[in-house]
This record gives sequence, C-alpha cells and structure tokens, in this order.
Amino acid sequence: MTNYIKSELYRLIRTKGSYMFIGICSILLISVNVLLASIGHSEPTFPYDRTDFSISFISSGWNVLFILCTLVASIVFGNEYANHTMKNSISYGIIRGKIYMGKFIVALLYALLAFMIIMGLFVGSAYLLLENTGMDALMMLLKSILLALPMLISALAASHCFLFLLEGTSGAITSIMVAIVVFPIVSSYLGLRYDIFQRLSKILPFNLIGAINYDQQYQLVLPWEGSAAYGNYWMYGLLWTVIFLTIGYVLFSKKEIK
Repeated sequence: MTNYIKSELYRLIRTKGSYMFIGICSILLISVNVLLASIGHSEPTFPYDRTDFSISFISSGWNVLFILCTLVASIVFGNEYANHTMKNSISYGIIRGKIYMGKFIVALLYALLAFMIIMGLFVGSAYLLLENTGMDALMMLLKSILLALPMLISALAASHCFLFLLEGTSGAITSIMVAIVVFPIVSSYLGLRYDIFQRLSKILPFNLIGAINYDQQYQLVLPWEGSAAYGNYWMYGLLWTVIFLTIGYVLFSKKEIK
C-alpha cells in the first residue's frame, strides 16, 4: 500500500492538472479581493471592501467546493480506464483493494493540501488588500470549515466511487452530480410531501453543507444547536464516506477491467 501511494503521489506531482487546479482556484478567489479593493479605492462610499464581507462570502459558498471535489477526484484518478493503466496495474499483481484505497488516500491528501493553500492565499490577500474589520468573520470561517470538512470528504468518496465503477469520465461525472447534488435537491422537495424523504434529505451531505449559515453577528446558524452540530456533521459525513467507499470497493472488486 505504501509503495503504491508513493507512486501515485509521484505521478500526481508530475501532473499539470494538479497545479492548474490550485492555481486557477487561487486566482479566482484572490481576484474577488482585488475587485473589492479596487472598487473601494475608486468609490470611497463603497461599503464592501472589508475583510468580514469577503470572508463571509466564502463561508456561504461551501456547496461550490462540494461540487469541486469531483474535479479533485478526477485529477487523481487520471483517466486510468482510457489509458488502460488500471489493467496494467492489476496485471502486475497489485491488489484491487490497494489501488482503490490507495488512490482515495492520495485524493484526500491532495484535496487537503489544495484546500489549505487556496484558503490561505485567499484569507491572506483579504487582510492584505481590504479594510481589517477584526477576527470575528475569520473565526466563523474556521468553525464552518470544521463543519464542512466531513461533508467535503464524503463528496470526495462518492466521486472516487463512481470514477472507479464507470469507465467513461463524462458518464461518471454525470452520475456523481445526480447522486450527490440532484438527488438531495429532489429529496428536499419530495420531503414536503413524504416523511421518509424529509428525514433522508436532512442527513444528505449536500443539504447539510448548504445548511451552514450565519447571522449578522457572524454566529453560525445550524440545524442543531451547540456542540451537537459538530458531532452530527462529522457522524453523518463519515457515515456517507464509509457507505460510498464500501459500495465502490465491493463493486470494483468484482468489476471486469478491459
């Protein structure tokens, strides 16, 4: 397992897409702060060139990062079926379980590294370019990260699962979006009529991450109160992670590799 993970990390380091993803995301987020700062300099009455506004903007956009987990998983997976490298790995005697879990570990490590770099550059540029309004919004961001992290891991696990099970990348991505985005949204609407869907929709990762909100005092507003919120977010996030990883592992172990 260790040798396989090392080889996958080496391949990822040599992949341009891994750097492009971090670079593009960082540039897009930093450009938000640059835009706010430039408008603030030209318009003295502009009220939004402040660190609290910029940081709160990110704190309410976790759904976007949830979807980006699919792209992260795709970068790490690396067109294994199209390039027939998956078949070669198995023919060399690498156990399927090592391939499946090894790639997920690499995807998780890359995702965490990319997240820290991108968020670090964004927050740093906010405090460098914008009016410093204190640490309240930043503390809210850090707390919301603790809540969003298990949901993002579950999205990564779901993407990892479908990429291994479906050989066409476009078909896999479509299936991922249906499973982790469309189905939770549909369940929310069906929950207005059917109790079973109402209960299910409340514990689906996409709905849970979308439920992370805050008030005007930058205090988090969550489906549960107090420390129970953090415990429930991690419990459901890890539960869905285990479910997706188990489904993918079992089906991939039986899958015919062409």
